[in-house]
Amino acid sequence: MSTLSDQFTTRINDALAQCYALGYTPHRFEQILRTYGGVGAARRLVVSSEIHDGLKSLKDLGRLDLSVEHIMLDPVFASLFTKSERDAAAWRLTQV
Repeated sequence: MSTLSDQFTTRINDALAQCYALGYTPHRFEQILRTYGGVGAARRLVVSSEIHDGLKSLKDLGRLDLSVEHIMLDPVFASLFTKSERDAAAWRLTQV
């Protein structure tokens, strides 16, 4: 049986596969994902006040649902993140 963290990482990997199908290749995020795992990568991403190009690319594609920020806000994964991390993810989605 997989842990919630494993399920989050699987969801991120599924989103990455969809990104590739759309022609968007988030190589830098994949490096962070390999280094820190799904939850660790998500935490590192949202603490930055900079809106990364990847989020902008997903907005341009009309697919913010594939963003780490959006996936973090799924109630299923809420217990993996602090309120401030979830708030940061929500803020980033409103800034793009």
